[in-house]
Amino acid sequence: MNKFLNNNKNKKNGWIKIVTGIVVLILFVVILNLFSYKIRSSVYYVSLPVQKIFSNAGSNTASVLSSVFNYKNLQKENKDLKNENQKLLSQMAYFYDEAEQNQAVKDILACSQEEDFNLVLADITGFDLKEDFALIDKGKDSGILENMAVVSSQKVLFGRVFKVYKNYSQVMLISNKNSILDVKILITKPSQDEAINIENDNSASVFGVVKGKGGFSVFLDLVPTDQKINNGDILTTSALEGIFPKNLLIGKIKEKEKNDLKPFQTASVQPFFDVKKTEKVFVITNYKQEK
Repeated sequence: MNKFLNNNKNKKNGWIKIVTGIVVLILFVVILNLFSYKIRSSVYYVSLPVQKIFSNAGSNTASVLSSVFNYKNLQKENKDLKNENQKLLSQMAYFYDEAEQNQAVKDILACSQEEDFNLVLADITGFDLKEDFALIDKGKDSGILENMAVVSSQKVLFGRVFKVYKNYSQVMLISNKNSILDVKILITKPSQDEAINIENDNSASVFGVVKGKGGFSVFLDLVPTDQKINNGDILTTSALEGIFPKNLLIGKIKEKEKNDLKPFQTASVQPFFDVKKTEKVFVITNYKQEK
């Protein structure tokens, strides 16, 4: 009897535990649902700074990569613009050179219509500053010969061809120390510093020689003391030496020097040729040299 009562008591306790466990489980589920929103909010709040760090890091990385790509694109665009600019400058230089060359041809043709000269246009490619020589880019292939006169488009005498090669020539400038040429002095009026017309007859002119001093300088010599010359008088070629045509411009007297103890007058001369500004010259190829 007692054994039977004990078994019933044990069974009752087991059911109580089971019911209690079920109630506790139900309560846990209810509580979990009630607090799940707060838990998610807390987790989100805690993780938000971390998410911002990674988000900012990603944005910064994207910005850096974008800047790198933009820099490369800018470099390429800058290079393309420079290339285009160089092309435009090259084209401008070409057209300027063509225009300059055409103008030079027009000037020299206008100046030499009456002389009927044959001319070869040449570029000055260099200078020998120590010896007063110039190099031009025309030679034997262009019909250039020694002693041909070299002038500018304004009929200013630069010198004569000294040595000729296949495609270039050496020009002795009138300022070379070995250069001597006969000149005609066009007397100016004392009240002005302008020459009379270079085609006037010799009765209005005085003769002498121009010698080179080196350093692109020349001087007038062998002018008789009984001849009157003035500062500002214009010097032109006289053609007496048989090398240069007459009336090519040489320079003007800067300061005359007269000494009664000497048989001749001398003078410093300002030459008209300008090696710094002149790039193109003409070679007179058909002048018949007088013997």
